[in-house]
Amino acid sequence: MTNENKEEEVAESQKLSKRDKKEIEEGLCVNCALVSILFTILMFVTMVL
Repeated sequence: MTNENKEEEVAESQKLSKRDKKEIEEGLCVNCALVSILFTILMFVTMVL
């Protein structure tokens, strides 16, 4: 990645408001929770069978 691309990324991330960043983080947490629940159910099913 060139210096120019890094600078563009920094500029893009600075455009996000604190609220936007918080919403993105919460979305990631929801995704992680769903994945862990699905994984738990899958493990339970494999243990029963």
